[in-house]
Amino acid sequence: GGLKLELLRCALRGGASETVLLEIGTYCGYTSIAIAAEHPQTRIFTMEVDPMHVAIARNMVVLAGLAQELHVWTGHSKYLLPRLAEQQRQGILQSFGALFMDRWGSEYHGDFAALDSSGLLKHGAIIMADQVFWTGASLFLWDLMTKMYSSRLFGVHVNDVGINEDFLAIAIRDVPDKPGSHLKQNPEAPAPREFQRLHNEAETFREAWVDTAGSRYLGASQLQRFASRMQEELLEIISSFPCSHLKMS
Repeated sequence: GGLKLELLRCALRGGASETVLLEIGTYCGYTSIAIAAEHPQTRIFTMEVDPMHVAIARNMVVLAGLAQELHVWTGHSKYLLPRLAEQQRQGILQSFGALFMDRWGSEYHGDFAALDSSGLLKHGAIIMADQVFWTGASLFLWDLMTKMYSSRLFGVHVNDVGINEDFLAIAIRDVPDKPGSHLKQNPEAPAPREFQRLHNEAETFREAWVDTAGSRYLGASQLQRFASRMQEELLEIISSFPCSHLKMS
């Protein structure tokens, strides 16, 4: 809600009137429903791994009268994205003009790499990723810094993790919309060691946090310490790699 939703609205206003949007991380459907209500020509596909959240989101979509415009899929993106790529190759599904990722940032890289390399993102596609610093989206940010994307980071309010602000990343895909063009985006630029280290640490904490047994030993204080440290270290590292493709507002 608030500034975050307004940033998404502003980003989408500059896109085509009939954009197809993919959201990874539905939760209860608030964001996708708000966007669908304001952009009736936009088709929205949204993925959610939690069956309970899927059931809630689907009911909210029906209540909003948006069942024709908004489709909620059940499953993890690592299984769903290859199926979408195959549908796109067969001409069943068109490429996405917008992408919104809203979950643990350490998982953004895998999803973004799969979409970027498969032809599922159109030229001029808008990519939006929420809370990229405290969740450890270091490899995703490195991708934005080294690939053909014009990107900007916007400060947004954060709830429930003991920090007040983090950043929403918005990027525009500058690669021409031609078959195989994604292969020209400097695949030989591995992430520096510090970016990889922060990614690994974020993944370790995420796995412990979402694991039922492990989460019993983690509380609000551990989450706050992790979030503060991850945000501070990633901000410092990003600042040490000045890049014209990634700007901060």
